[in-house]
Amino acid sequence: MKILRPFCMLAVGASLFCSAQQINPITRAMLNGYNEILQQNPKDYNTLYERAAQYYRISQYDNALNDLTKAIEYTPAKEKDLRLSEFTLLADAAVETGNYELALTAINNALALQPDNYANVYKKGNILLYNKQPQDAYRTFSSMQTMKSRSQEAYFGMAKACIMLENYTEAEDLMKEAEKADPSNYITYCRLGDLFLDMNQPENAATNYLVGFTLSENSDRALNSLISLAEKNYNAVAMALDFAIDKSENKLPVLFLKGNIAEQSGNYSQAVVAFDQLLTYPEARTAGVYLGLAKAQLGLNDLDKAADAIEKSLQLSPSAEAYIVASDIALAKGDNAAALVEAEKAVKAAPNSIDPLLTKSEVQIALSDKDGALTTLNEVVMSAPDNMEGLLLRAYVNQEMASNSKGAIGDFNRIILNDARTPRDIAIKGIAQAKNGKKLDGDTTVASGLLSNSDPDSLYWTAVYYAQTGDLEKAHEMLEKARYAGFQNQYLLKSSSTPWQTIAPIRHLLK
Repeated sequence: MKILRPFCMLAVGASLFCSAQQINPITRAMLNGYNEILQQNPKDYNTLYERAAQYYRISQYDNALNDLTKAIEYTPAKEKDLRLSEFTLLADAAVETGNYELALTAINNALALQPDNYANVYKKGNILLYNKQPQDAYRTFSSMQTMKSRSQEAYFGMAKACIMLENYTEAEDLMKEAEKADPSNYITYCRLGDLFLDMNQPENAATNYLVGFTLSENSDRALNSLISLAEKNYNAVAMALDFAIDKSENKLPVLFLKGNIAEQSGNYSQAVVAFDQLLTYPEARTAGVYLGLAKAQLGLNDLDKAADAIEKSLQLSPSAEAYIVASDIALAKGDNAAALVEAEKAVKAAPNSIDPLLTKSEVQIALSDKDGALTTLNEVVMSAPDNMEGLLLRAYVNQEMASNSKGAIGDFNRIILNDARTPRDIAIKGIAQAKNGKKLDGDTTVASGLLSNSDPDSLYWTAVYYAQTGDLEKAHEMLEKARYAGFQNQYLLKSSSTPWQTIAPIRHLLK
């Protein structure tokens, strides 16, 4: 269901299923090949570098750092091009691990080999910013102008340094120059929006993201920035959109954008208003608009209105996403048989996607269909081995329905080894640790990954973690904080039944 497992909205009215990153068979085969070569010759610096590059591509940065350190040690000084590549990649990997001192040393070594490398000078400037050295960063970015006149990268870099130094007037002057350098590129306005956010000017940020969106045809960068900002400050985004609506002759695309951004960012009441306004135009009564309205109504837990909207969407243009929403609505209303029918339609509509399978497995669990749920979840894990929700659901079925504690422990361990980044995945990892007998580790995971944040989603998933691991008082405290911070998803609060991923143990305390 969209509210639980977001689709990636690539363009107005279009969507794509998301899946967790995994090591594909070709990459795994390449790594195995490198391993065999290095077993025979551990000092093969070319292979060490190539393996490091593969590790970097799949985000295994510590492994990349280890290989690069050895490769640099063994690479002869005469191999200047390779050493340049090694130091450059070492800087990138060090940045990803937060070791900015190592990154700075590496990029300086790269520049010693090729001082006029424009990309590496820019990289050095950014590393200096990461390392909280804005004055040095400013000088580094400024030097880029001697390599490329009116360099946009230099203007943006100097502007970032000025912002860190709280010299906002110069920063804005530099941002104007950066815009002049490439005024028709959507990325320009995305970057301007980011800088305005750094200066705590969310309205200007939203305006620039919106300009970037209007210039973009195939990228979701500007849209994701608008959604991310709306999650923190919906009013700033709404003001920019309302201004655009007032100035536009064709208001429908911007109204549709406003409805989707409101729904994606969890502002469901505002989404309903936008979609209802759209539906006053006969030409806007499309499957996409009714789908957006259905998801917003479901977010408000208004199940009857959500069911009516999704029925109209499916009549106009059936889609896997719409079938998933229909399944979730039926499940929330207690009609498990109808939920299964809709989930199976979703699987048929998108047979290579994970979300329909997850939806189907939840319905099978609700129907106490242990064997069916395991079959479906095995398919999920086979297709996406790192999908943490699939692993946790399979652990639930193994432990609670199949009396297979060994299977559950195996899934817990696989979850624990994953790198959790989203609030939901961090909570899932903590839950897996706690249910695997390592409650202190789970508390640490949640404390480091969620408790330091005050956004509504992080607070909500913190409440889920404590509710599912037995600390009901703490769960209630975090839930109240989430609601105070603006968490609006009434479906999750009142109806969601996803095993081990709800606030069900404290739902009776809701006022």
